[in-house]
Amino acid sequence: MKKFTALVSAFALTSAFGATAFASNVDVYVVNFRNAQDTNSQQLDDQLASALAISGVNAEEVIIDTSTAAKWEKGAHEAFDRDIVPVFNQWVGLPGFAAVVDANSKRVIGCVNSAFSANEMAREISKMASRAQGSAYKSNASTTSKTTRCPAAHNVDPGN
Repeated sequence: MKKFTALVSAFALTSAFGATAFASNVDVYVVNFRNAQDTNSQQLDDQLASALAISGVNAEEVIIDTSTAAKWEKGAHEAFDRDIVPVFNQWVGLPGFAAVVDANSKRVIGCVNSAFSANEMAREISKMASRAQGSAYKSNASTTSKTTRCPAAHNVDPGN
């Protein structure tokens, strides 16, 4: 009975105060910065779910939606739960792309946007996830104008 009481108490405390960090068993977070009124966000949404399924990567999509105040707040909680608040702070309010973040180091590996097809996104996300795992990956030189470089920071401290 004491074990049962201890388990119930531990569960109650965890439920009451919540976990301070999200228990992650994924390799990368794909942080989708979006807004319902943004056409690039709409195009990205259509492609990203397919890309993640095609890629076969151990990834989790985290949605940072600034369409409404409630969705903005939910996105902030999602970022906090995964310990990626600096990523949230850097680009919140700039929709239409997704940042690929190493789930362990919390380092941004690269970004994809609506210019990529689902297959291209899947290939790029797969390469980025390989980098997060420290695995080798095959890279082909390309002359395309598509890039996995992330946009400039949207939120910059004016004091810096």
